[in-house]
Amino acid sequence: MKELSEFDYFKAWLLFFAVATGGSALAGIIVGSFLAAFMGAGGATLLEIAKVARVVAFIIGLPISYVTFRAVVGKFLLPKLEED
Repeated sequence: MKELSEFDYFKAWLLFFAVATGGSALAGIIVGSFLAAFMGAGGATLLEIAKVARVVAFIIGLPISYVTFRAVVGKFLLPKLEED
């Protein structure tokens, strides 16, 4: 098996971090906006909306992070390990 360099790990981590953070933020903004609109129309306070939005954003971020991790490892790290 081929040894991966620290730079290979860093590139994979940086791509994972950027995509997972950006994707989670974008999804959180979209879902949070709709959630805030519905909760606000229902009479919820800003504090209640903020608490619920934080939990929902965290839950939305989990699968995005997982899928991004799998994609980055499968695309950038595993092929280098499988080379002989």
